[in-house]
Amino acid sequence: MDTKSLIIENATILFQKKGYKGVGLSEILKVCNVTKGSLYHHFPNGKEELLIACLHSLNEVITTDIVDIFERYPTTLEATNYMIEKLIVNLESEGTIMGYTLAAW
Repeated sequence: MDTKSLIIENATILFQKKGYKGVGLSEILKVCNVTKGSLYHHFPNGKEELLIACLHSLNEVITTDIVDIFERYPTTLEATNYMIEKLIVNLESEGTIMGYTLAAW
């Protein structure tokens, strides 16, 4: 995984668990094991630009997951029930609505 993807993946999880204001750049750097220079190389405008990248990435993961679920279940009710169950399990087990490692659940 490249550095930018690593930062986005880990920051997305941290933002979901702690909120934007609850996560500092130092925590992101520590979790990703990258330097401040590396983070600013990929996100010159800092934390706000990183959040936007995380939201775009999360949107892609969720959209792909929804399409997959609706292709697997014959009715809207079954697909919706599955999505709700999945959200509950993810929140209870991981503290996130969806993570990169959870997308294949």
